[in-house]
Amino acid sequence: MKILINTSNLYVGGGVHVALSFINELKHFNEARKYYIFLSQATNKHIEPKTFPDNFHFYFIENSPAPLKTRKKIVEKLDSLEAQIKPDMVFTIFGPSYWRPKAKHLLGVADGWVYNPDSVAYDRLPFLKRIKMRLHVNYKIHYLKRDAEYYVLETLDAKKKLAQTVSLNEDNIFVVGNTYSSIFDDENFTKEENEFYINLPEKDEDEFRLMYIAHNHVNKNLKIINDLLPLLEDYNIKFVLTLDETSFKNLFPKKTDKIINLGPIPQKSCPSVYKQCDALFAPTLLETFSAAYPEAMKMEKPILTSEYSFAKDICEDAALYFDPFEPEDIVQKIKLLGSDRKMQEKLIEKGKERFKHFETARSRAEKYIDICEKIIDDDQGLIC
Repeated sequence: MKILINTSNLYVGGGVHVALSFINELKHFNEARKYYIFLSQATNKHIEPKTFPDNFHFYFIENSPAPLKTRKKIVEKLDSLEAQIKPDMVFTIFGPSYWRPKAKHLLGVADGWVYNPDSVAYDRLPFLKRIKMRLHVNYKIHYLKRDAEYYVLETLDAKKKLAQTVSLNEDNIFVVGNTYSSIFDDENFTKEENEFYINLPEKDEDEFRLMYIAHNHVNKNLKIINDLLPLLEDYNIKFVLTLDETSFKNLFPKKTDKIINLGPIPQKSCPSVYKQCDALFAPTLLETFSAAYPEAMKMEKPILTSEYSFAKDICEDAALYFDPFEPEDIVQKIKLLGSDRKMQEKLIEKGKERFKHFETARSRAEKYIDICEKIIDDDQGLIC
């Protein structure tokens, strides 16, 4: 059985993390299968082919097929490689793929903008950018429908919304929950001697440190921190972020000692950052499934996040919720959690219980492969 795994279109964010986790988990599976893996620049940086068994074959794809200026050349390369490999099926971890394989194609979808047309996140965009986003979403929908027959999403809610919004057959849409990376199971990544350990500045005795490992996407709502800082002036609260330098300067033009920006960090450095912080602060407006939630639960950190259905579906009673548009409400919840150790412990305990219901990196990979095998064996009348 030949399975082609396509990550050529992934360049940043949670999609890269999921792809790396999945690929690494495949080492533990049946060696009778052959895996042919297209690596993007982002995934290629974190994969060491020598550590994989002989049934793995890696191909570096130097550019994403997403930009029009590189698409024709890259699609021709992907077509040529597929013709040589002759896979039984192709699994693109997250789409759009901007490439239509000849083989059966399973496409992951985790872009909440696509199937949440009424989300408040659209309202946060300036008028012209909002129009641009609507057009871009329609553009993505075209390629999602064109390039695949089967889809996999992270929640039942997302499956229903995608089927309705994009007019897809629900029988060809599968659901596999997201989860944390298996690196969080390895205590070595929380030890200072580990090469991936990031030393944060020494913490003050009364400091309450909030963290959010995220890129500067509008739906992450990081701009709201500017409205929180004046209200927290008399409190020793620090925000730990992982923004690139340009994004950080654009979002926070005024210098402040209340934000510690680490810049983009390797996935293997994430556990060390969680270890040195007190809570997860996620003011996000739109998600399908944020891995930050189970990561915080795994690392025994309380969660502060937006009061939206996607967050409540994942966290249930293991989070303290706020209105992400109301700075005073957010600050009130930050102060409440920061000053109440019993509340912190209660949320941590509830997080431990909620954590038991999530997939593991291994079970997620097993379910992905199970779906691939079902598609290969029979592409008629599949039931999710």
